[in-house]
Amino acid sequence: MGCDIHLYKEKCVDGKWTTADEWTAYDCGDDDKGIEVSWKNRFSDRNYQLFGLLSAGVREEHKFSFAPRGLPFDACAEIAKMSERYGVDGHSHSYLFLHELKAMSAFLDSQTIAVSGMKSTEELKALRASIATGNPDWSLLFPYCRSTNARDHEDFEIEVPASFYVGAGLKKIISGFDGIDGENHRIVFFFDN
Repeated sequence: MGCDIHLYKEKCVDGKWTTADEWTAYDCGDDDKGIEVSWKNRFSDRNYQLFGLLSAGVREEHKFSFAPRGLPFDACAEIAKMSERYGVDGHSHSYLFLHELKAMSAFLDSQTIAVSGMKSTEELKALRASIATGNPDWSLLFPYCRSTNARDHEDFEIEVPASFYVGAGLKKIISGFDGIDGENHRIVFFFDN
């Protein structure tokens, strides 16, 4: 079963947290009506390494992961209602300020993530040769799997630059605040399986 992120943006205006997202009405019938931020208008990438960075223990955990903080006590009404809608299916609620995300993005340049699994012998040989050049092509890491009984696959564990594995997703979240006014900014998020 997959895990998805429900990530929303807030801005602080005159000391009050308000939504920084565009919410639209939905009607699923059977009294399931309300407002939501469409999938195309919010961060919805499924990157379990990134999930584990934003909230330690959600599919992954890193030595530099943020600990989950729960839903903020002063979350805007739209986000509070969305969290309530998911009920017990929503988990690992948290929030992070934009300055924390930017600091983490810079910090990732000096960190690695241990990646392990199984990869075809030929593909693994190409990845290791690339690493040996001193200028690795980290895209050669993919595809790999957790386990397989395929005869041409072998186990591996490699330290991968954290900025490669989760940096692009984090920068995408940060850039979502481009052009948004306000005195302060944060993301509020939770997960569901």
